[in-house]
Parts: sequence; structure tokens; C-alpha cells
Amino acid sequence: MLLLFDIDGTLVSGDGAGRRAFDRACLEILGVGGPGRGALDGIKLDGMTDPLILAHVFERHLGRAPGAEESAAVLDRYVALLAPEVAGSKYIVHDGVPEAMKLCERGHVLGLCTGNLREGARIKLTHGKLWHHFPFGGFGSDAADRAEIVRIAMQRGRAAGATGDTWVIGDTPKDVAAAHAAGALALGVATGSFSVDDLRACGADAAYPTLTHWLATL
Repeated sequence: MLLLFDIDGTLVSGDGAGRRAFDRACLEILGVGGPGRGALDGIKLDGMTDPLILAHVFERHLGRAPGAEESAAVLDRYVALLAPEVAGSKYIVHDGVPEAMKLCERGHVLGLCTGNLREGARIKLTHGKLWHHFPFGGFGSDAADRAEIVRIAMQRGRAAGATGDTWVIGDTPKDVAAAHAAGALALGVATGSFSVDDLRACGADAAYPTLTHWLATL
């Protein structure tokens, strides 16, 4: 079985570290935002990919789509700012994550399925000593569309030897929708902004309060 994990709100939470780093990058590179009015204000980030977040910033503040060089400049600066923000944040590893890694590695193939850029994912998970569990994944640096990220992660998982069903484990309705669009099953965990009922209502094939509760069923 192939198990593809989301990061933010599912494995870890960084107390807004990613938002702060993104806001600073947009201010420094684009000159948008500022004290008390971040570039990402009003943009709901749950389940969003980094490229789509940037596209929303451009549309909201500049009234246009980003160019390739502009996108690269902002995202490179964001990654550079992310590590110190994560290090200084009230970072948590969610309940059941270490135990889930140990159990799921026995006979299953683990990967990531995240809207984070690959380097952003590495920074966030390295801080929680989780990065080494994931030899591959689909990332926001692969695609802007979350369903396409799932497809890419699935292809890499099959290349790594995964067989059987694919489950996407995430905390938002966007994780559920992307999983189903790519032909995978969706496991919702209510460790982010959405409840178990929310995740079930949007079609999750299974939903639990935390990964600890999921592990108790295995």
C-alpha cells in the first residue's frame, strides 16, 4: 500500500512560520504588504499550494499573474526565510505521528503529498526529525494543482515499488478532493482547521480526530 502524507496540519504545525516567511518574501521582493497588513492577509491557506498562494498575492496586490522570474525570486527568498521562522516558532509534531511512521513503514511505502515546495517541506520536517521517513513525494515545486501533485507522488511511489491502494492522508477538504481526482483514497485527520464531520461531509473515505485514533483501528 502507498501512503502519501500532507505536512501542514497533518504531520506538523509551525504556528504561522510559513505565512510569516511568505509575507516577508513578498514585502522584500515585490514591495507588497507591510507591518499589520501582510501580503497573505485574506488568503485562506488551508490546502493551498505555494505556487497558488503566490498567484493569489499577485492578483490581489498587483492585479496580474506572476512571471517566471518573479515567482522564482519570491519563492527562493521565502525558502531562505523559512528555516529561522520555523526554528523560532511554537512548532509541534501532531499526536500519533512518530508512532504512525514506525507502524506504516512495516510493509508499506511512505511518501509526501504536499503543496509545499520540496525545500520548504525538507525544512519543516527536518525540524521535527521526520524528513528521513519520506524518500520521495509530490510537491508544490512539481505542480500548482494539488491533484497533479498527488498523481506525481503516486508515479514516484509506484517507481519505488508500492503496490495496492493509495491513501492520501491530510487535514483539509482540498486533500480529499485531490486524492479522489487522482484516483486515490482519502484519510482525513482533524488536526488542522477542519473537524471530523467536515472531512466526512466532503467525502473522506475515513476520518479521525488524530493519527493516534487512526492507529488504534489498525
